[in-house]
Amino acid sequence: MAFSDFLKKIGIGSTPDSVVGIDIGSSSIKVVQLKKERGVAKLETYGEVALGPYAGMAVGQSTSLPPEKLVEAIKDLFKEVNINATSASLSVPLRASLLKLIEVPKIEERNLDQMVSLEARKYIPVPITEVALDWMIVPSHEYSETQTSSMPTAEGEARKIPKMEVLIVAIHKSIISAYGEIINKLGLKATPLEIETFSASRANLSNELNAVAILDLGASASRLLIVDYGVAKASHVISKGAQDITLSLQKSLGLSFAEAEEAKRRLGAIGKVEGGDLNAVISPTLEYIFYEAQKILIAYQKKYSRPITKVILTGGGAQLKGIVVLAKKEMEVEVEIGNSFKKIEVPAIMEKALAENGSGFGVAAGLALRGLQ
Repeated sequence: MAFSDFLKKIGIGSTPDSVVGIDIGSSSIKVVQLKKERGVAKLETYGEVALGPYAGMAVGQSTSLPPEKLVEAIKDLFKEVNINATSASLSVPLRASLLKLIEVPKIEERNLDQMVSLEARKYIPVPITEVALDWMIVPSHEYSETQTSSMPTAEGEARKIPKMEVLIVAIHKSIISAYGEIINKLGLKATPLEIETFSASRANLSNELNAVAILDLGASASRLLIVDYGVAKASHVISKGAQDITLSLQKSLGLSFAEAEEAKRRLGAIGKVEGGDLNAVISPTLEYIFYEAQKILIAYQKKYSRPITKVILTGGGAQLKGIVVLAKKEMEVEVEIGNSFKKIEVPAIMEKALAENGSGFGVAAGLALRGLQ
């Protein structure tokens, strides 16, 4: 079962001939339009628009725009890159959803609905009637045999109770409603919603059996997802992202936000500007992100006795020059930059550029791939 095939209750839609994946981030919106020909997903167009200017802010700054402003930005982007698909797929931010792996007694799947609903209440901070809830049974493998817990019998002896893992997903209905409003105002048909980390995983992973991690470096936050045997097993939101790097440069070097953002994108962590060494300013933020990520990796490896074989960096922050060296040093694991277009047929003239600079489009590409399924 693919990453989000089990999100059957969230959204409706049919398989279109052409679909646009829309990734609404905190600082920009990215789109990827694909079509399917002879069973192959082909790139038609893609693009990005910064959201800061729509709020009177600088490019690269995070903002929270109302639906009507988001629609305006999306329409502008559609016009700029010639989006003509009539079907769209959108993602839900990880911070606006619940993704939780739980253990429950092993029972028949048809009897799980009530048990999962009761268990989910422990983790959902709002009434269960206010969320769309779904779940899937996580297949057990050699490394993760059905676990057991001890329960005393009437005679005082411990009896082993078989356990199994269930992945639950909850999305607030207000989020679904807001995204539905955006789709309606754009005049598009909607394919199912899914959580953004699943989209990035679909674009960057290819049926790996090993345990791997996707670290999505967004503007306002970073998101970590561990995938093992093709199943999402752990997730975590880290409170710092690429914008924090810009803010550090702005404060330390006395630059405007726009100047700091330009220096970050042009030089990354390996350049110097008047007033300081970028690496010395940038490193503390990245070290925090990688330290938090490493804690999740270590906890997972300890629990399942499964090594994380590599970490794939995605998102706009993954384009920072010198980031792979810093990531390997801090997390002590193999690190690579994601290629969001690896499963998509692209024009030959664009292959190298997209392989090197397309990591920020993982969510949008994964959404479009999902829409074509």
